[in-house]
Amino acid sequence: MQPTSKLTKLICTSYIILFLLSPLLISTHTSELFEFPKILFVYASTIIITTIHLFNITKKSQPIFKKHPLNLPLLLFLLSQTISTLWSIDPHTSIYGYYSRFNGGLLSLICYALLFLILNVYITPQFKTKIINTSLVSGFIVSAYAILQHFGIDKNFWVQDVQQRVFSTLGQPNWLSAYLCILTPLAINRFLKSKNTSSKLLYFHLSLVFFIASLFTKSKSGLIALPISLLIYFILNLKQHSKQLLPLFGLLTILALTIPNPIKSKIFPTSTLNDSNHTIPSTINITPSQDIRKIVWQGAIKLWQQYPLFGTGTETFAYSYYWTRPAKHNLTSEWDFIYNKAHNEYLNFLATTGSFGFLTYFLLILISLFQLIHHRQYHLLASFISILITNLAGFSVVITSLYFFLIPTLAKPNQTTDTNPPQPTNFLFKLIIPIVSFYLLKQTWNYYQADLSYNQAQQYQQNQQLQTAQQHLQQAVKLRPSETIYISQLASVQAKLALSQSKTNQQFSQQLVQQSLDNIHSLDKLSPYNLNILKVKAQTYYYLSAIDKKYFSSAIESLVQASLLAPTDAKTFYLLAKFWQVGGNSNQAIKNYLQAIKLKSNYDHACFELAQIYLHQKQNKLAKQYLQQTLQIAPNNTQAQQLLQQIKP
Repeated sequence: MQPTSKLTKLICTSYIILFLLSPLLISTHTSELFEFPKILFVYASTIIITTIHLFNITKKSQPIFKKHPLNLPLLLFLLSQTISTLWSIDPHTSIYGYYSRFNGGLLSLICYALLFLILNVYITPQFKTKIINTSLVSGFIVSAYAILQHFGIDKNFWVQDVQQRVFSTLGQPNWLSAYLCILTPLAINRFLKSKNTSSKLLYFHLSLVFFIASLFTKSKSGLIALPISLLIYFILNLKQHSKQLLPLFGLLTILALTIPNPIKSKIFPTSTLNDSNHTIPSTINITPSQDIRKIVWQGAIKLWQQYPLFGTGTETFAYSYYWTRPAKHNLTSEWDFIYNKAHNEYLNFLATTGSFGFLTYFLLILISLFQLIHHRQYHLLASFISILITNLAGFSVVITSLYFFLIPTLAKPNQTTDTNPPQPTNFLFKLIIPIVSFYLLKQTWNYYQADLSYNQAQQYQQNQQLQTAQQHLQQAVKLRPSETIYISQLASVQAKLALSQSKTNQQFSQQLVQQSLDNIHSLDKLSPYNLNILKVKAQTYYYLSAIDKKYFSSAIESLVQASLLAPTDAKTFYLLAKFWQVGGNSNQAIKNYLQAIKLKSNYDHACFELAQIYLHQKQNKLAKQYLQQTLQIAPNNTQAQQLLQQIKP
């Protein structure tokens, strides 16, 4: 780069740090280990970069942004997300993203947009080279760790079988694979363009490391995206680099057919041996992920049909999917999972932000592709296409979003970072910038501290240290007063604590009851469509009903409301039946157990509970029917076996 100001150098350094550290950040102290530290780092980086850029404007009188073909589509896209947030069924979630996912909320999208617009001001060929080099260095660290994971370096640390499917510092095999799909074309491009032998060897081996780590993820979406994106890159460069590409293509093919992965399994399926030592219990039925996704996609399309213009609100799929969730989802192995994304980025936008959000997103993609093709940036084109493919069967995370929004900026770097003669600037403007920046950084820090307190509270709850858990949750709520997950957990802990103190300290117990009720009531306004919140409310009222029976009806009301929001969720009807059963209303319990079984015919727990009610009512024929049905689903249920034997023929 040509000589530039210290502020410009500081901005460039901030971007380099962003690309270097974003994939690597992980925290064992937060409630979510991988995405949460990454998104907070993006928030902080955006604040710092924007602040320095604004100071640079005051010193050099530069335009805030430079012209770029993507500026208008990007602003239209942000407008669509803003409108969907304003009309959202849960504005807080639409702004910050679903808790535990975080990426995709309006705030994160604003950050990516600002990072794009500001990078476009400072990008030069030299700076572009540094960004790609930094990305490759970070990618090597991530890949090296992934390969070591495959050989068991941390197999005892994770609950998941990380040796079978590695995830490194990304947290999930599909996310790691999507990230490596972005980097592999960049490494291969460096291999082809390098002039000296040592550089060629370096980038050749780096390409192999990325490719091998990708195979170790065993991600179907990634292992579809990678060969397609590389094939496009190879075809576009074959005429110029055929002598290098053909041997490389052959080597990658050999690796793909040697290292165990889904592609190899499809081409060379292994024979299944009828070995008694390797039989899988017949009751275990893992539904193929593609079959589950098809069901979720059906629900997403129905949701869009009901809310075609602006959707249900940015990032609200976790709540609104239950409205159109196909009943056959109950018959899959992931029937009780929370689907906070549609597992298809495009359908996710369609369902949650409507046609306006989807079309502006599609326009953004089309113009990005046009720019990359027009400027013959085929390595960046391959990387960008890989993101589009992995998003077909998944969703974007922090690192893939970062590259999605910033890759188009690298298509045609400026030759220099132009500066204009200094002009006088308003002193008040210079004063406001650091104040606003400090406030935003403080809010980001508070977000981090609140999550630490929340995570500690979860641990104390597990150890039944309720008073300490309450203190940490109160601290979390103080730092983030509108975070419903903190408030709901605080209400639950206060109800449990009130129950434990009800015999020994009634005055303190009543104070806790009132505090718990206040927190529950605040949730009605903050998150009225959150099914999980409603279930926590029901549980909280249930604890309070042990102190005063009048609260039991409120527990039932919460679950009835949940059943109206999730008319095809078998588990909600099962819980409602359990509550009615505890309350002594057998008729309502039977009604809801039957509804649960209607929605999920293999619901063994519901069948067993229903059989016990019928047995208690001396309706032996019905009891026998549902006990037999229980054993057909769960033949190892010894209680059902014993009860069935007790029934007289």
